[in-house]
Amino acid sequence: MPKVFGYEHVTFLVVFIIFMSLSLSWSIKKFREGKDMATYFKIGGACLLFAIIWNRISIAIGTEDVMAILPDSFCGLSSLALALGLILLRKDHPYFHSVAYMGLIGGIITLIYPDFISQSDSVFYQMTISGLIHHALVTWLAISMIVHRYINPSWSMWHWFPIGLSFYMSYGLFLVTILNLENAMLINEPILPGTPLNWFVMGILVFIVHALLLTFLKGLPRRENVSR
Repeated sequence: MPKVFGYEHVTFLVVFIIFMSLSLSWSIKKFREGKDMATYFKIGGACLLFAIIWNRISIAIGTEDVMAILPDSFCGLSSLALALGLILLRKDHPYFHSVAYMGLIGGIITLIYPDFISQSDSVFYQMTISGLIHHALVTWLAISMIVHRYINPSWSMWHWFPIGLSFYMSYGLFLVTILNLENAMLINEPILPGTPLNWFVMGILVFIVHALLLTFLKGLPRRENVSR
């Protein structure tokens, strides 16, 4: 059975890191040659949309619960929101500042510790592999957006992040109170059983990580792309 830091998990991480490194190297070269950056990210958004739909359908079928097709976690909602934003919106739209960083933080945490990886005897179980893939894609896209300045980290745009979080929690409260999905957005239980890491504590930690991330990214030298 697959397990966290087992060979299936480690193999997936290695493949993902190689893929991300190669794709970033390729895209940096192509964008300097004037290739269309918007098309690149729209295609990425379409791939992420396919992955999150695949994941939610797999969960709905696997749990025999049609309501499970609705994303009920920060990562699931971030994947759906970022995918739609990349398909529909322009470069550095304020919307991205409310969802991309959450997708990045959640994606990295889940890739490092995918607690759902042991739900079947095979990592290729539909619920498992689709979950790993959509977390990998949202992480890759968020990093790519930052590298290519498709989203420009800025303290002047900081306020969009708490605005986005308010929508996450409002959506979660709707799932809990109206649709009776008790575990939605970790509102009624800690992220790790037996720990104080509930939504409030995690919210504070996410704000701290986001502040550190903005501070770090603002200090990086900018690389101008020919393509817009």
